[in-house]
Amino acid sequence: MKNITISTENSETYSSISNFFIDYYMTDANGEFVKVYLYLVRLLSNNTAITVAEIADHFNLTENDICRAIKYWISKSVLKLNYNGKGQLSGIVLLPLHPFEDSLKMSSDAVSILRTDDMNDDMNIGETTEPEVHVHNFAKPKAAKKSADLSAPPKPKLTPKDIDAKMADDDWSDIVYQVETLFGKQISTRDAETLIYIYDVLKFSVDLFEYLIEYCTTMNKKNCRYMEAVAIAWYNDGITTRQQAREQSSITNGITRVVFKALGIRRSNPTNIELAYISTWSKDFGFSAEMIQKACERAIDAKPSSANFAYINGILENWNKNNVRTFEDIDRLDREFVAKTGRRQNSSNISSFNNFKQTKLDNELTEMEELFLKEVNNK
Repeated sequence: MKNITISTENSETYSSISNFFIDYYMTDANGEFVKVYLYLVRLLSNNTAITVAEIADHFNLTENDICRAIKYWISKSVLKLNYNGKGQLSGIVLLPLHPFEDSLKMSSDAVSILRTDDMNDDMNIGETTEPEVHVHNFAKPKAAKKSADLSAPPKPKLTPKDIDAKMADDDWSDIVYQVETLFGKQISTRDAETLIYIYDVLKFSVDLFEYLIEYCTTMNKKNCRYMEAVAIAWYNDGITTRQQAREQSSITNGITRVVFKALGIRRSNPTNIELAYISTWSKDFGFSAEMIQKACERAIDAKPSSANFAYINGILENWNKNNVRTFEDIDRLDREFVAKTGRRQNSSNISSFNNFKQTKLDNELTEMEELFLKEVNNK
């Protein structure tokens, strides 16, 4: 296979980037992934065939980097693979993009902390819109349902008079001032509803609210939608003080660094789906950072070029099911596996040992990467 064609299911051609991509898909994506997508759009406008090696050379990246970017966009339903009559990979298709409201199904998603009851409300004219937290076509960790069982109180509808009356509360006025100062913009009516919800309904103290604002600013998530998601998560976890929130953030950040380093992810902030997995592993399953790191090592051993959060989750789900809590327990489970199957635990049978079934998409992505690398190496 010498070249890959770039095509689209849309009838129009591209001379610019879709606003849907900028508004919804780009926000949580790695910068290198964004660059690769933009380059594919550029190639599409010229109807140009190209090899993966040439794309990698254009950005001074490796072929594996390009494959990871393409796999990421396929997982987000931004791209898909085309095959010829012989079942061989023949091209990449740029799929139509959709606005956030049309694609998000949040009622029982991995990030159950995010609410949707006001997502489809009409925005008031002149109101500042906020970037939405985007979760699209991604499998959720099974145990994350536990958070949904502890759902936060509903968000009440407020009138302009309700919001104006709240300004008489000096503490709340201080909170608004801090949000506008650290976020670098005035809050909208919808933002004010969110802040009142956190303050009055979730009963956040001023001290905890201040830490919440600092936390979101540190995460470079300067929007009230994200702040609400974090606040609901803390509420569901019973966090009522700054110290509790700080301790949980420290644990989460530590595990994130461990997993990101193992998977070669070169960014500092996890997406909301990744946070949902980490929360499941540390809080619902109760695994330490050392045990999660061990699961990462197992995942890398089994799938050196395509290990991901979902695969690690499969390993940890199995360990949790079998009451594995220490390295000695892992050895015990390995011995039981050998006694049951007659095979030693190694990279060739880790997948079946961990009882984690790969999806059709995962298999296709692995095949794509293998074909790409084979093509490059045979040139």
